[in-house]
Amino acid sequence: MRLLIALVLAVPALFVTGPAHAAADTGVTGVEVGESTITVTGSVPGRAELYALDTWQDDHTGETPVATVEAGEFRVEVPRMDGDQDRLYDKFRTVGADGPLGEVHYADRLTFASTGQAPYPDLPGKKGLQVQMTDDAEEIGVQHAGINLALDSVMMAGPGAPGNTIEFVSQGRTYHFDRGAVAGLDAQVKPLSDNGVLVNLIVLVYNSTAPNSAAAKLIHPDAELGKGTVYAFNTKTAEGEGYFTAAMEFFAQRYSRADAKYGRAWGWIVGNEIDAQQFWYNMGPQDRDVFLDHYARAMRLTWQAVRKADAAARVYTSLTHFWTGAANDDPKYTYKGRDVVDGLNALTKRQGDFDWNIAYHPYPENLFNPAFWHDKTATDSFDSLRITFKNIDVLPRYLAQEALTYRGERRRVILSEQGLNSQDYSDQELKLQAAAYAYAYYKVAFADGIDSFILHRHVDHKQEGGLRLGLWTWDEEHPAPSNAGERKPIHEVFEDIDTARSLEVTEFAKEIIGISDWKDVIPGFDAAKLAVRKPPSVVGVQLDAKPVAERVISDFEQDTGGWRPSDNAAAVEQVAVDGGHALRVRFDRDLPGWSQYAKSYKGADLLLDRPLDATRSSQVSVSIRVPESADDRFKPGNAFSAKIRVYGRDGAVAEGVGAIDPALGWNRLTLDLSRWAPRKAISRVKVWVRGSVGSDWAGSYEIDRLSLAAAALPDLDRRNVEVAATTAERGRIGSTVTFTVTNRDVLPMAGKVRLTACDGVGVDPAALSVTGLRTGASRTFETKLTAYGPANQDYPVVCASYLRQEQRVTFRLPPEAAYVPPAPDAFANQELADGFDAAGAYQVHKVEPEGKELPQVSYDGGALSAGHPSASWFGLMSSGVSPRNPAFSTAITIRKFQQSSTDMDTVYTGLVQDGKTDVVAFYVNTHKFAGFEVRGPQVPGGLAVFGIKQGVTVPDGGRFALSLVGNRAAMYADSGSGWKLVTAATLEHLPKLSDPDVRAGYRYGFGVRGDGGATPLVLDAVEGRSIS
Repeated sequence: MRLLIALVLAVPALFVTGPAHAAADTGVTGVEVGESTITVTGSVPGRAELYALDTWQDDHTGETPVATVEAGEFRVEVPRMDGDQDRLYDKFRTVGADGPLGEVHYADRLTFASTGQAPYPDLPGKKGLQVQMTDDAEEIGVQHAGINLALDSVMMAGPGAPGNTIEFVSQGRTYHFDRGAVAGLDAQVKPLSDNGVLVNLIVLVYNSTAPNSAAAKLIHPDAELGKGTVYAFNTKTAEGEGYFTAAMEFFAQRYSRADAKYGRAWGWIVGNEIDAQQFWYNMGPQDRDVFLDHYARAMRLTWQAVRKADAAARVYTSLTHFWTGAANDDPKYTYKGRDVVDGLNALTKRQGDFDWNIAYHPYPENLFNPAFWHDKTATDSFDSLRITFKNIDVLPRYLAQEALTYRGERRRVILSEQGLNSQDYSDQELKLQAAAYAYAYYKVAFADGIDSFILHRHVDHKQEGGLRLGLWTWDEEHPAPSNAGERKPIHEVFEDIDTARSLEVTEFAKEIIGISDWKDVIPGFDAAKLAVRKPPSVVGVQLDAKPVAERVISDFEQDTGGWRPSDNAAAVEQVAVDGGHALRVRFDRDLPGWSQYAKSYKGADLLLDRPLDATRSSQVSVSIRVPESADDRFKPGNAFSAKIRVYGRDGAVAEGVGAIDPALGWNRLTLDLSRWAPRKAISRVKVWVRGSVGSDWAGSYEIDRLSLAAAALPDLDRRNVEVAATTAERGRIGSTVTFTVTNRDVLPMAGKVRLTACDGVGVDPAALSVTGLRTGASRTFETKLTAYGPANQDYPVVCASYLRQEQRVTFRLPPEAAYVPPAPDAFANQELADGFDAAGAYQVHKVEPEGKELPQVSYDGGALSAGHPSASWFGLMSSGVSPRNPAFSTAITIRKFQQSSTDMDTVYTGLVQDGKTDVVAFYVNTHKFAGFEVRGPQVPGGLAVFGIKQGVTVPDGGRFALSLVGNRAAMYADSGSGWKLVTAATLEHLPKLSDPDVRAGYRYGFGVRGDGGATPLVLDAVEGRSIS
């Protein structure tokens, strides 16, 4: 630290000078940071030096004191700025003749005015989501959001490419941020905050391999790279503190601007699930107190940086659902959640308290089973092993204890990440997931002391260990792991649970849960308080209507007219078109992958300086043009559509959808607001456009001539009617084809929609009665397939005509059945067969990152026994045999499971290279589930899990097998009546097993895992086969 100029003030008379001897409360007791001065107070038993240290520093050696204080109470003022250095981040310590006196002490009172003074939002509801698609988030009424801020992807180690670098000065040093990556983050934050969503940023660092990433600067030097998914922030070195502080200052300033130019964030969650640090905030093996000291530094630096920019934003720590338990039994890698809370509270109170809060993750005790009401380890006690949705009220009650409060106020709680799984896509599992969400939402809605419930995830993810936690399925036919496929039943429940339809959409859940009334299980449940949000009003849209008495609002002849990019869009620009100008909406750069997915709405909006009165001009029109070549590379059957949203006072929204035909050039859409009362004060207009198929769309479209008109004359040749067709089978004559007709127009429908075989596909009935179908309503019809000879077998088409208009309707078919590799007996080439009659030549590998003890293995009586007398154990065992063909199967016979295991009574079978590299299937007897795993350096994070299946039982004496062909894996079990398929899945991150040299590095093998104790896990045989 540079030399400080200090002013030692006389102690006021009310201060009592203590005796000159050491005491428990000696040293610095308060640090107040003002606009230009820092005031340090305390008491010392004798003459002492006062030092100001950087956050990272552990001692004062080599530093110059900022002041000398005499015995008794003292008050010292030092300038807040030391050149370019802001001492807000410093900690202060007194050192006497015999060494340091008391604890270091950070700022615990801030009296300067933050740049931003806006109050913390007071939202009516708690419904939240870790948002992926901001357009869908708006449609379903998200009020709280969680967004990942991965610093390694946005911050650079040094200057980047010209034009793609944002320079930022922090503490006198220039740091660099990737302009494109930052813009991509803006594109997630701003559409949400523009809609009034309270955004929480989850601040993380991954081990990026990008050449100019700041990851190496930001990651804690003790972190074990490859053993965790997310890593601890470097608060141990000056460089690490500098980079982290700069990052937090940059984003705190960016997302707290009064004009919200880049978006607005209110919550800052530091790290992820720090109590399970081995996996989610890896700092290497650490005693809990050491870990918390380094973590608290990061949390405090965040609070300090945020407070400079924002007076009201909140800072949170992040915890798993473990409370008096831990994620594993290694006390240097995982900690009990309650101990973390108590430890942070004690530490920050000793070193200068600040208002940190808790972002909790109350997943069910079994992440794969959403029925949390059956959780056995979640009890109504401060000593509960876990806190899940079942006993979530325990957490705010615990925090209400006086010793844990901050200045007498209970620390805030948000539920920032927790999901409810659907084990598969069967009707039963999907309804269970939706029912569990309804129950959890109601519990949290009426729970005191919890501010929000942010659901994880938006869309199911193919690489989330077999979990399916989303509101949407993934798109099975798209290579991206988490592009949206179809809405799940939970989507409708989520959308309407905070509206007047709440009880209607959750009625089904009561039978599943086993209750007759929500009041029986939800303390304080009040149906009258459920509707905290009013859904948009759906209004009709005319296609190519002619306006009467039109008043133009935006024509883009001068500039962009105040329009701005919104959901899934990167930029807007004025362009010359047809002798005039229009607004181009671009989504071809600086966006996450799902924003360039055709089925996501891409938008622009106009925030009006003064509200528009549309009382007498109730027809809102806009022209939209999508390039005719836009879907040239799409899958067949695409149809473009636009949604227009108009915003009034008090959150009122009207919306309508219209078809867009690129072949027509400009499409004129007219929204009829004549029956929408809030039209008197229109404050904002938004335009969205999307496709209908799961293809990528990185491009643009154009908007022109937003206007109001007194009336609109319809184009009788174009009616705004949408027809969709789905089938559960692929071309079987007699199978059911379901048609859905939706009226998007102004007028009710009358007559019939007629279906004709324009592509060799016929159905019966071929006439669908739609009389009386009103604006925004849909009607569903079941028909039978009578003929099937389409030009493209995967994209059959029928033609649907209504009045003077005909449209081609492409069936939405189910994905082709995925290949399922056969049972082991189908693999003719037996390459390994061992009944354990003698000690085998197996190499036993310690498995990482678990790092359990190796099992003690013995061979006796044609069996292999594995165990350990005192410790949990885990080993993978490789034979000396590699498969000759990349299509192979491995199987094991289990004589006896441990049975007494409380954690892992588990077997593995597959290919093993070492303790860090394998391709196996596993069965966990303790919890009766199975799945596939791939380990290796080619896997992000080192380990990926797929195809988890619950409710599996392999008995003693049973067999368990893996078959792999290409990237398709199948798992089989034999309980005595032959092989039965358990599940199948597509594996990712596989090694190139088709390469003989790669395959030679993998051996037929198996694995065993269990608890310490006298009872072993016993195997009878192992077998390896390939296709000859």
